[in-house]
Amino acid sequence: MLQSMRQGAQSTAAKIIIGLIVLSFAAFGLETLLPGGSGSSVAEVNGEEISPAALQEAVTQQKRRLVSILGEDIDPSLLDDDRLQPRALESLIQRILLLQRASALSLVASESQIGEAITSIETFQLNGAFSVDAYKSVLANAGYTPERFRRAQAEDIVLTQLQTAISESEFTTSTEFAAAVDLLAEERDVRYLVVPETSLIAEDALSDEALQAYYRDNEADFFYPERVIADYILLDAADFAISVDESTVLEQYEAVKDEYQVAEQARVSHILLTQGDDETDADFSGRLAMVSDRLSRGDDFADVAAELSDDLGSAGIGGELGFTDGTAFPEEMEAAIGLLATPGEVSEPVETDAGTHFIRLEERIAGNAVDYESVKAELRASIEDAEAERALLVAAEELKDLVFNASDLAGPAAAIEVSVKTSEPFTLEEGVGPFAKQRVRDLAFASDVKDAGNNSDVIELSGQRFIVVRVNEVKPSQIAPFADVESQVRAEVAAAAEEEALTAIVDQAESMLMAGASVESVSKELNLEWRVELSATRLASQLPRPVREAAFTMPAGDAATLRTVTLPGEGYAIVQLARVTPGEPSAITQTENQQLSNLRVNEQQQLSFDEFLVHQRDSADIVIR
Repeated sequence: MLQSMRQGAQSTAAKIIIGLIVLSFAAFGLETLLPGGSGSSVAEVNGEEISPAALQEAVTQQKRRLVSILGEDIDPSLLDDDRLQPRALESLIQRILLLQRASALSLVASESQIGEAITSIETFQLNGAFSVDAYKSVLANAGYTPERFRRAQAEDIVLTQLQTAISESEFTTSTEFAAAVDLLAEERDVRYLVVPETSLIAEDALSDEALQAYYRDNEADFFYPERVIADYILLDAADFAISVDESTVLEQYEAVKDEYQVAEQARVSHILLTQGDDETDADFSGRLAMVSDRLSRGDDFADVAAELSDDLGSAGIGGELGFTDGTAFPEEMEAAIGLLATPGEVSEPVETDAGTHFIRLEERIAGNAVDYESVKAELRASIEDAEAERALLVAAEELKDLVFNASDLAGPAAAIEVSVKTSEPFTLEEGVGPFAKQRVRDLAFASDVKDAGNNSDVIELSGQRFIVVRVNEVKPSQIAPFADVESQVRAEVAAAAEEEALTAIVDQAESMLMAGASVESVSKELNLEWRVELSATRLASQLPRPVREAAFTMPAGDAATLRTVTLPGEGYAIVQLARVTPGEPSAITQTENQQLSNLRVNEQQQLSFDEFLVHQRDSADIVIR
């Protein structure tokens, strides 16, 4: 099994996963890319901690992904930290569980695999070729060092090995596949009546009298629960923003400039020869001599790598391994790289646990410190953010003392120079603004706040915000006035009228069909259009999706039974299954056959991996704080 896992990293699936865009770290790799952060861990997985910084970065990445998918006009509630944190934390837990299992199985990523993964990432490429400048720029903008990024790539590779090994153990039996083919080849003759939405509601169904009557008969359905209007103080770090002078920024730069030092980088390629179990020392020495001879004659290094290197992952890209700062490769390799001064220079044979390497220096990038001007804006923002956070925390602590015995919020607000805001009416179940959060609504509806008229505690919200609440008005539960719910009444009356009219049409059509009437006569009597598709299959059909899904779930043999579905853009469809012809496997094309086979295997593989992950979680020691 272990061997199959290692080999699985070379599969197409693995290469696809490895080639994903560089910044897609929403679920994976974050805890290894981030510093430990301050404060206690948010969770432990078999003794391995997840830091608050890792969790927050995972949440941030989820936000970026949602914005990229849904656009800048995304509903702000979807980006709420409290909503995203559970999913982000679960992703990090799963990541650690899988890495721990991979480590227990001694799964590793070779340097050639890591190099291939990095150089194949499209984000690092210009005109289809790996670009050093793009590589450095993307990582710098994302806040990653090459070393941290290489570690993340190595973890992704071993996770791919693990997933591939688990998934590839699954298969579909011939009986299962034959049953699926029979089902796929089945043909169905389908008819459906098109009922325009506009034809269902009578003119007087939505009259003022009809709406008022419905409201009176159903008053209890238009009930306002108890609502409150609250005053509140909301402290936000943005409210405490300050501007720092140039001297402060320069002082900070002098204190941290060493952290901006960029280590010297060397980009290298290699040819790896590994002695086989059945290969004699003489034969292996002959292969080493052949490589040395061809390189000494001036043969192209990339051509020799492609032809003779045992590292299949890098051989196809000229032996390319990517960059190192002196720590990425085994010590023996790093020592040899350090002796290479000129691009194109090739080392003497280097022995490591992996085999014998011939290493070529492609380029060397000198280390340098980032100058003050290039980081000034970043440092200024960091200082100002830190000062704003400090001022916020001071104000929050002061506010806690002020509101404890205060008879309102006006005095405490004036003392710390902030404003008191007033909410829209909200219920225990629903609110807007800060009261969209359940815990803030719970705060307002607590008996000592709502009933006793006290100020609430000051609580911390996500995103460096604090809030305190005082209820200034309680609106008892009541029947909502008609004017407030007229649109709701109209919608319910219209829906009921549509359903009643549609039911009547379906009942009439079914009665006529059961009495032996033809499809044409039913259509004429009801003044509706019949549409027909013969020999529809699950893979080949022009039927609208709702009609197709209904037709292929209806039982065969009862043409008088009808099913009603919504037909987007038109109204409704009344579906009749006229005939079912058993599937003929020979009618399935080779392409369709392969598609079905792939689909079945993929389903089995996903189920297998999901079960594996559930087992790992159930058997793990997980503590969430």
